[in-house]
Amino acid sequence: MSVRKTWSLILGRKSAILQRENDLLRERLSTVSGANDPRLQESGISTSPSDAVVSHSPTSRHESQEQSEQRQEDNTLQVTPLHAPIPLGASLSDTLPRSLGGVNLEPKEIDDIFALYFLYYAKHLPFLDPQATPNSFYDQSPLLFWAIISAGTRRYIGNPTLIGSIAEPVLKLGWSSMHIGGAVIPNIQGLLILSTWPFPTNSTSKDNTFTLSGMSINLALQIGLHVPLQGQDYSRTRVDLSNENIARRVQLWSYCVVVHQKAACALGYPITLPLDLFQRKLELSGHLSLTPRSLNLEIRLASIVGRMNSVLFEYNFDDLQNKPQAAPSMMLDVFEAQLSELDRESSEFSDLEALYLQIARLQLRIYYLRCPEDEMFSLNLTKIYTTAIQVIEMTGRLDNEINLASFCPHQIYRMSALAASVLLRILKTRISTYIRDQQAGKVSYFQEIALLRKMSVHNNDMPGRMAGIFAQLWTSQKAFKPKGDGIASPEVRIQSRLSMSLLHDTMWWWREEYGDQPYTRSLKKEQQANIPESSAPSNSLPAESYLENPNAENNVLENVNSNNPQTSDQNLINQTATNDFFAVDDTMPFLWDPIDPGFESMIELFPDSWPL
Repeated sequence: MSVRKTWSLILGRKSAILQRENDLLRERLSTVSGANDPRLQESGISTSPSDAVVSHSPTSRHESQEQSEQRQEDNTLQVTPLHAPIPLGASLSDTLPRSLGGVNLEPKEIDDIFALYFLYYAKHLPFLDPQATPNSFYDQSPLLFWAIISAGTRRYIGNPTLIGSIAEPVLKLGWSSMHIGGAVIPNIQGLLILSTWPFPTNSTSKDNTFTLSGMSINLALQIGLHVPLQGQDYSRTRVDLSNENIARRVQLWSYCVVVHQKAACALGYPITLPLDLFQRKLELSGHLSLTPRSLNLEIRLASIVGRMNSVLFEYNFDDLQNKPQAAPSMMLDVFEAQLSELDRESSEFSDLEALYLQIARLQLRIYYLRCPEDEMFSLNLTKIYTTAIQVIEMTGRLDNEINLASFCPHQIYRMSALAASVLLRILKTRISTYIRDQQAGKVSYFQEIALLRKMSVHNNDMPGRMAGIFAQLWTSQKAFKPKGDGIASPEVRIQSRLSMSLLHDTMWWWREEYGDQPYTRSLKKEQQANIPESSAPSNSLPAESYLENPNAENNVLENVNSNNPQTSDQNLINQTATNDFFAVDDTMPFLWDPIDPGFESMIELFPDSWPL
């Protein structure tokens, strides 16, 4: 009798488990984005209806859901909105436990983390099948599997220790991915995920996003993704060159270009590979039409920013004080016009796409600080100010809608910090008098500090430290005062980090005051500093003349209208020029970040994998 009761209990439990799994599948079918998934609720992540809807909203802010679905059907590789991270034929118990570097993951933990990834992260890199199982991802590539786990653990409160425990073994997997094998494409996808959501570090010198994204580019080159029709030339085995697979190759190569460009710009590194040339060839051949519209926009933005940095890179090391500045100014106007052409399509942009456009515009307009002789400098100064406000406001608005700050890619964190450094430099130096609506800048600056704190995923990581640095610099009485005479100068000493020079220079001001690490100026610059003022070339506004009449041209600037980027720019067209404000100098290139030791060891291990 006891045996019968025991079997009855066992069968009853199995029946209850099967019933529970059926109920879970029905719930997933009845939701749009998995927001009611009980696994997410158990993991402690808030999944409000607004998060679920906006996370998988159509690519246009104004088009209907039916139009978005039609676009997805037209493109065979456009990832469909997430319905369930696990296909209907699988149950929760199908997921196998995994271990790496002494870290063990149970099936439930894996399911929860994968659900988080596809709900909050995948929309930024939509090249994975959301209905594939964790087991299938692991079978494709252990690196891809653990890259998804790495991103998902950033906000997984079921086990907060995972993010730190798996960092070293996962990165070792990344270095070993340079071996050319059957899992090259999944390995590339894993590297792109690790580049977009890197492991938290407490120093910019430990940031490996540029290295990892560069590895994805090199792997892609080795299998011919940059020439999708000639992929067979790069393989000893048969390559599937069907239309669908060609589209997949084009899209993955495009993601490699976009992610690598973002990583380089976020750290202020030049890109040596002619990525723009590859993209133009794809465009001429018509292959870029195979990419989704949102990816196509990012490709166009990356192309503009890449050309801009390539053209203007030489000016980071030249003596601009003795050089005509009409040429760089005219080139900046050309790139400004190219970005303005994209404004014509802005009504079709999602909020996230509109943010990417403003980030590109911010990177461009920072270069105007290098052209103080330009007759439109006052107009350009206000454009920089308004663009910085818009980047922070749009980031904050997206955070309210889709919780962006908690799950944002690395580039958005770096660029929003750059926007804050722009506001700090303008509001805390002598040129602040030329900005009427200073309150708008202060509000956005403090908003960015709050956003950085929310972006932090680990104690003492860079977003968290950056929030503290900006808070201290706002109250500092020494920042931006090189001569200690009480006059804060907008001069930017670091010139070699492209558009990110301003942020790195801001960090050095903090290091000087709070870290007791003075910035070392180049010998050439020290010699220029010793030249008497009467004989030294200068294109800056003398502090004495500025103090005599600080409000001379206040009527030049209009109030900032940060709600409409196009309108605020148009309101500035008729403004007249002011005198020069910035003393532009040429410092020798300073390497903020030492070479990543992991990068060096990877080159030693796999020298043949890097093209000459």
